[in-house]
Amino acid sequence: MTTATATLTEALEANLSRLSLSASPSPSTRPHLPQWQAPPPTQHEVEWADILTVDLSLYETDKPKLIETVQTALQRDGFFYVVGHGIDVEELKRQFAIGEVAFDQVSREEKEAHRAQIKEKGSFMGYKLQNYWEIKDGVRDRIEHYNFYNNSIDPVTRHPTALRPFVPEVKDFLYTMRHTVLHKVLNLIDGVLGLDEEYLWDLHQNAQGEMGNDLFRYMIYDPLTGEESKKTNGVMLNGHTDFNSISTLISQPITALQVLMPDNVWRYVKHKDGAFVINIGDQLSFMSGGVLKGTMHRVVSPPEDQRTLRRLGVFHFAHFRDHIPLDLLPSKKVHDEGHIVFEGEVPTTNEWEEMRVKSYGTSEFVKGKEYDIEVIAGLQVRHYH
Repeated sequence: MTTATATLTEALEANLSRLSLSASPSPSTRPHLPQWQAPPPTQHEVEWADILTVDLSLYETDKPKLIETVQTALQRDGFFYVVGHGIDVEELKRQFAIGEVAFDQVSREEKEAHRAQIKEKGSFMGYKLQNYWEIKDGVRDRIEHYNFYNNSIDPVTRHPTALRPFVPEVKDFLYTMRHTVLHKVLNLIDGVLGLDEEYLWDLHQNAQGEMGNDLFRYMIYDPLTGEESKKTNGVMLNGHTDFNSISTLISQPITALQVLMPDNVWRYVKHKDGAFVINIGDQLSFMSGGVLKGTMHRVVSPPEDQRTLRRLGVFHFAHFRDHIPLDLLPSKKVHDEGHIVFEGEVPTTNEWEEMRVKSYGTSEFVKGKEYDIEVIAGLQVRHYH
């Protein structure tokens, strides 16, 4: 075992030990919740995206193979599945059950009291309620989400009453996601870019304990009406890239997420029980000079046998530490194969996030047939219909 690998393994063991000693309730004593009932997968034939799979159970024994797979995925289409992560599937289901509490057990009045300051502060903390964004031709979104930020989960009293009993385990789940999935994925990307192992992790959490303000989200889609769907061509969330570094979602059975593949065709992401779906966001794509692809993805109305169902999602959006300029990484591969993204003033990680949060779905765009264009920090940002 190399020194770097031993260091990571020791760190993960220490982190998991700390997690097990945390003050959150054990599975036997935490608040009761009805088990989340996953909707049945579609029986319709659709065109699936060819997304590669990374098995983290091979991290210690076949890391070069995993690095090769991640490199192919992130330079080709920017998405991959993660399996073998060691998080029990019942824990994943528990997160969906908590998500149902956020939407079904909190009154509209209390949701309004916890409304996110999106336009005002560029923050998603709290609720993004339905009808905030325009999809197309006056049709407003039917999407609601509740958001936690890594650095401001506490105190529990800042959250809606029904969610407060579950805040400690949300906090621990996010911790687990960071230290058992994100940490390893970032080290694999270090290998792709020829960086020292732990380089990218240090940009997310350094030795002094400074960490990125990750976003953890429960998100639910109500179906579009027939008239709305006609106007938007079935699109429920316009094609976009994510704003952050690495995005992770728990795979769920409603077939609605589409990825714009290299041949410019939208294809569906297929559900895999117990898997995570991971993609690159703007910030890591920029810092790689475009070597790592920030992929366009969107959400559309599901196939006929799922069309009337609500779509519940659980997401982890990892963030670099604040105040890091989005300059090119110190990687030979990046400097040889990539390009400088910002010709003028280079925004920092948190500046880019705030700008995109404030303007997404609300700014005036240059309208186009296939996509609209928004200009942020001198870059043309596309929003696909």
